[in-house]
Formats: sequence, structure tokens, C-alpha cells
Amino acid sequence: MSSLQIKTRRNSVRFGAAVVAVAILLSTTGLEVLHAGDDLRVVASTSWVGAMAEAAGAEDLRVLAPVELRHPAEYDFSPRDIGFAAEADLLVWGGYEGFMRNLFAAAEIGDDRIVQIRTSNSPPLMAEAVEVIAEHLGTEDRFEDWKRRLDEVSNELLAAAEDAGASEIPVAVHQHQRGFVEWLGFEVVAEFGMEELTPSRLRRILADDPKIIIDNWHVPSGEPLRGEGREYAGLINFPGTHGTADLFEVLRYNARELGLF
Repeated sequence: MSSLQIKTRRNSVRFGAAVVAVAILLSTTGLEVLHAGDDLRVVASTSWVGAMAEAAGAEDLRVLAPVELRHPAEYDFSPRDIGFAAEADLLVWGGYEGFMRNLFAAAEIGDDRIVQIRTSNSPPLMAEAVEVIAEHLGTEDRFEDWKRRLDEVSNELLAAAEDAGASEIPVAVHQHQRGFVEWLGFEVVAEFGMEELTPSRLRRILADDPKIIIDNWHVPSGEPLRGEGREYAGLINFPGTHGTADLFEVLRYNARELGLF
């Protein structure tokens, strides 16, 4: 990828060829270029992390894992991604994307260019992650604007949860959706993870009589808990899924899945 870097002292023929090569590269790698600008170049692991970087004020932003993947964290980077990583000023990830760890090594990325955040759809934790990125970008003012919008959406969701009597609804929830569900005020009576539920584990969860089974759509494991008298909701994390475009739309989508709207 470094051979594609365009220097002003190259002649116009080589410049034009390089521009064409870059255009072809971007059209075939499956990357999402969310914005283009003159600020720091940011590479994000997934659309979830990318949406947080965008919320923080990143303007020159590339997302590596295609949103078409049901679980984008399982993406396997391509050799072309190494070039984007090498040219980035900042690389942001959630810490669980194995391909990013391998990419850092392949591109020889130093720790000074890597930011790890905690990904969560619980608005308070979401705000903390976005603020961390904004501090690295020097865009705290943009973060404050975004945070005001987040507070408005949060108040809307909390009011809907209260109207629905969420605190009186027992639920069994996937561990990766628990933070958001507890923030809304639901009564979590059981938790399950990504592993297959054993018969004994199923019996223990059902003994707690959950009214809603809240699963992680990206890596579902709660489907065996479906049954008469129990609702099932598959919540999402990655913007781009089911037509969502940003973090606010993900929050509202999940609220609708839970019957709050």
C-alpha cells in the first residue's frame, strides 16, 4: 500500500495512475469510508467502533469489517488493510477483534497509535467510550454536541421503559446485552453467554420464569429458550444491521425489539 502513496513531486501521469489504483482499491476491499476530511486519519475495526469514532468527531474514517457480516468481529483482514492501517494516525478497536491484533502485528503499529475502548449500548458506557476517542482526536467540542443528543434519546428510552413497566418484567438476557437491558430497568433473573445451553442450564433459566428472552442477534444462543408465554428479542450492536445508520438508531431499534415503542 505504501507504494500507492501519492507525492506531489511525481509527474502527472504517475499521479493519475495512482488515483485510479486507489479508486479501484476502495471499491473492492469492502471498506466503508464514512467521511473524508483533513483531520486525523482513523481506522476502526467494525461499524460499532466506527460509529463511536464518528460520534467523537472523526471525519477521515475507514471501517475495516464489512457490515454484511453477521458478527463483524470475526472478519479476517486482507493484505490491503495493512496499508490502511500503516497510514492511519489512529486505530480504534474494542479489544475482542482478533483480526485487529493480527493487523497491528502485520503493519507494525505502535501502541501510541492504538486506542482500545469498551463497546456497550448502555448509554453511560457508550458516552465514556466516545469521549475517550474525542480526547485522542482533540474533538471534545463535537463530543459535547453528540452527548446532548444522546441524553435526549436516553431520556426518551427511559421514559418508554417506565411506561412499559420494565422493572416488573423478568427477563433472561445474553451477557453482551445485559448492560443495556439493566440500564432500561428490566428485572434480569438469568443470564446466558455465547456457549450452547445445556439441558440443565435451560431448566435453571426457565425455572426463573423469564417473560422475555433477550438474545444477541449477532451471535445468538438463546433460541432454545423460546416457548409459549415467553417473548423473544434479538438485539443488535453494529450499526448497518437491519437498516440502522448510527448509534441512536441502534438504541431505538433495540427498544422497539423490546416492545417499548
